[in-house]
Amino acid sequence: MKAKIWVTDNEDKRLFYEGEKQLSPSMNDIIEEQGHPGDVEGCLVNIHPEIEYQTVGGIGGAFTHTSATVWDSMPTETKEKFIKSYFDCDEGIGYNFGRLSIASCDYSTEYYTYVDENDETLDSFDISHDEKSVFPMVRQAKEYADITLFASPWSPPSYMKTNNHRIGGHLKKEYYGLWAKYFRKYIEACKEKGLDIWAVTMQNEPRHHQVWESCLYTAEEEAEFLGYIGKELEGTGVKIICYDHCRERIIDRSDVIFNSVNGKYCDGTANHWYSGDHFGELKAYYTKYPDKISIASEGCCAFNGKGITFEYDLSFAQKYAHDLCGCFNNGLNYYCDWNLLLDENSGPSHNREARPCSADAPVYYIKDKDELVYKLSYYYIGHFSKFVKSGAKVVATSTFSTNVEAVTFKNPDGTIVCVLLNRNENDITCIINNKRNILEVPLKANSIKTIVIE
Repeated sequence: MKAKIWVTDNEDKRLFYEGEKQLSPSMNDIIEEQGHPGDVEGCLVNIHPEIEYQTVGGIGGAFTHTSATVWDSMPTETKEKFIKSYFDCDEGIGYNFGRLSIASCDYSTEYYTYVDENDETLDSFDISHDEKSVFPMVRQAKEYADITLFASPWSPPSYMKTNNHRIGGHLKKEYYGLWAKYFRKYIEACKEKGLDIWAVTMQNEPRHHQVWESCLYTAEEEAEFLGYIGKELEGTGVKIICYDHCRERIIDRSDVIFNSVNGKYCDGTANHWYSGDHFGELKAYYTKYPDKISIASEGCCAFNGKGITFEYDLSFAQKYAHDLCGCFNNGLNYYCDWNLLLDENSGPSHNREARPCSADAPVYYIKDKDELVYKLSYYYIGHFSKFVKSGAKVVATSTFSTNVEAVTFKNPDGTIVCVLLNRNENDITCIINNKRNILEVPLKANSIKTIVIE
């Protein structure tokens, strides 16, 4: 039995193929080298491929209007290089999952919606704004990957809201039906453009009145609107995902929605990481609603100021890997990062002046130099996305210490993918035990490794 090994450490700062190793058929060979059995057993990472948990659907990022605008500013060759670096599995990191915003979001360059103000029929519906850069970017990505797309609104048009503004407010009750039809028009328009929408979330961050496009829903309001959108999308095959906000309230929100009269229309929930790990909440959701979808729909690291900073490069990269390990070990099906790309000024975007912080991104583009800058987070995420295929199963894993974080997947072709994360300042040696086939794996301080067992 052979294993191929990839590594990223804080010195090389890239995804590097370390080579191939033969697994030992028994623990005795390692014990003879190490001494007492306890020296080996005290550093074991056990993999149990026969104990399967949830199915993994995909890993990817968001095709925001900002990202697409930056991409569209590139020369043709740079555009393709960028797309391949994310979506090509051989030359890149194999993304196969993507998020779209339904009209503008905080990472758009301007406010926009798809209908004229006060249009009570939606006859003016026009999606051509997204045809300028967003859809072409998605199409080029689809040349390299079979991408599953989901879409989220940040706000209905102003006239449909209680405060007549795209920031804050609630959806007016009398517009529940029309707003549901807007979703269907969006899905149909995307299909006409060659893009199939797999799922929609009902509202991005429904608990927060942001300083940018936002709309508030109580759990009861969301459950009520679910009835309208559920009936509108019935027969389309498009999945409806609720909540789409921070993890600590997944169960509270899910209980209201799934137990409502309209609960049958909800296929799952989406979550963000901004209130902390709360992996226990994900596990509780997976335990209580095992047949429902679980999506990490957004997560980004923030820093004060603007521009490309490497001050937090390691900690940001480790946060992604820690989150990916924790999420997939606790029932998650899909994982989506935020902006795929930003410019050298962390934009361009609108309505962010009220927030002193900027969202980081795994990749930046410096237009004057025609240069793509890949952050450490790009490579850390790649340790998962490049090797874990759609349809993989998460399998049981145990580790000897919290100093090493680990998650293991079984791909549809039977290959085993184990990711090991060392966020400590000390080197650590692990012994992977895969059904009594043993592999010694040294982990440098502040490093991550992916082991693919054939």
